[in-house]
Amino acid sequence: MNYRDITIEYNSFRESHKKPFGATRVNEGITFRILVENAKNAEVTLVIAKEGHGERYMRMNPVDKLHHSATYTADEAGLCFYFFIINYQDHDVHRTVYAGSPGHGIGGEQVIKENRWDITPYQITFHNYIKPAPSWYKETIFYQIFVDRFYNGNEDKRISSPKKNSFLYATWEDTPMYIKDCQGSIMRWDFFGGNLLGVMKKLDYLKELGIGGIYLNPIFKARSNHKYDTGDYMTIDEMFGDEETFQRLIEEAGKRGIRIVLDGVFNHVGADSKYFNAFGSYPELGAAESKDSPYYPWFNFFNYPSEYESWWGVKDLPNVNENNPSYRDFIVGKGGVIEKWTKMGIGGWRLDVADEMPDDFIKDIRSTMDGIAEDNILIGEVWEDASNKIAYGKRRRYLLGDEIHATMNYPFKDGVIAYLNGHVRARDLYTRFMSLKENYPREAFYSALNNLGTHDTKRIYTEIDDVTRLRVAVGMLLTFPGVPCIYYGDEAGMKGESDPYNRGPYPWGNEVEEVSDIYRKMMHLRNSDDAFTRGDFIPFYQENLFGYLRNTQDSTYLILINREPEEARLVVSDVIGLESVSDEMEGLLDDFYYLESTSFNCIKIR
Repeated sequence: MNYRDITIEYNSFRESHKKPFGATRVNEGITFRILVENAKNAEVTLVIAKEGHGERYMRMNPVDKLHHSATYTADEAGLCFYFFIINYQDHDVHRTVYAGSPGHGIGGEQVIKENRWDITPYQITFHNYIKPAPSWYKETIFYQIFVDRFYNGNEDKRISSPKKNSFLYATWEDTPMYIKDCQGSIMRWDFFGGNLLGVMKKLDYLKELGIGGIYLNPIFKARSNHKYDTGDYMTIDEMFGDEETFQRLIEEAGKRGIRIVLDGVFNHVGADSKYFNAFGSYPELGAAESKDSPYYPWFNFFNYPSEYESWWGVKDLPNVNENNPSYRDFIVGKGGVIEKWTKMGIGGWRLDVADEMPDDFIKDIRSTMDGIAEDNILIGEVWEDASNKIAYGKRRRYLLGDEIHATMNYPFKDGVIAYLNGHVRARDLYTRFMSLKENYPREAFYSALNNLGTHDTKRIYTEIDDVTRLRVAVGMLLTFPGVPCIYYGDEAGMKGESDPYNRGPYPWGNEVEEVSDIYRKMMHLRNSDDAFTRGDFIPFYQENLFGYLRNTQDSTYLILINREPEEARLVVSDVIGLESVSDEMEGLLDDFYYLESTSFNCIKIR
């Protein structure tokens, strides 16, 4: 980058400037190399600080007339932040400039400022040894099921064990809705009647589709249809089935090579739970009924019993104190929740609102799981870049080696939708994805649970209301590093705005075949070559075109995406971001490719 009459070049994405690339093991040195040209008597200082510690100033050594170098080693896991000070002579005037990051948590080409306090430091993630996620998880395609809306497995289609103060739909094809009071609280929960037997009866469909993992929204006893208001952690909700049915589901899924992951909601429970029992629904003495209840210490009351800490102020979801010894032992102790269900043979857990759970509680969950089954997966719900997430004033440590294996990759979803809808440039998408690759330890990056939509977001076919662009989004989902997860019904062409419309019943027999065909073909592509599960990821861009390589020793795929509704000619030699491609790889790339209007192109080049 030229600044006045001098040139400064530093790009954290390039190993010629920072080696090794990306997140780094503790006690492994990182070498920084910056170019400063046409600056008389240039002196360069690397300023680096471990979070929570003071800054360290390291004079960089001249390597030649242009380059300055320094090596830094961290002795503990966590984030470090760094920038550069460049002092030089401009005629007879001493000048100082600063080189730093384009933005918080963003890497790439440096930004030059004259004021130290205008600089945003670069980030480095230092981590301990990370035990790899189980291979079955990294090599599969997941399918998320909102049980009440998937399929009713009862032969007569009756709804099992309807709940008090709820309403049932006249037909499976009805549109979901809420009945709320004047304060906005839900008065009547609505149910379609999907159950675990229904999931079991559709296992062959999922197997044929190419699914290897099912992520179930909560299935424990609760008053609502979504079950995030847990009533009893030790009991399957009677509308879904019972423990015997769930055991059969695990076994039948296993016969088809499919693993079941449960949704663990351990930050809060339902007001209508055996633990809180605000409505007297359970025979046990709940915390809201008496301070003598064994569950009373689990909750934080402000004005007993009507005012208490709850999830985002929702009175129906009282928060649990995860640091209470009794509660923690109930979840992770001998005979506790994690042990009981893990021993049944599930494939792992997804932690709801992981950013609202203490780090040491997550560690305890992971430790309990590892002590029962070494091939279980632990996934955390995190909506942002999980490497630098701050929650309640505290930097989280999800990815440093002893907590979760993976996080839900909402940044991927947000980036794809923003790009395809024309809200960001190809360069912006490249920077977003490269920054995730740089900030995440490799194991975490390749284990992220990627999605285009969940029960908490609009459906992807509503976000991108165009089959051509939808094909591009699905193609990216199934060829991107990490584990793709399909929200039930997306492959059938379901649409839906935010809750409750994104939670409609699966349209069995009324699928949009054009959309289903897109998913089938892209899933077949994903499962056809392990380049899409473990291959190197090398993104690049050119004007409005975005692309990436997925490369292993045995095969290489070139993914090219044309967002604009016109034909385009991609000249590979002109793209930005392929600096790390080897000479051997460059020899495999043709000079140019023609892209059709608004298209996803996956080209096997060896």
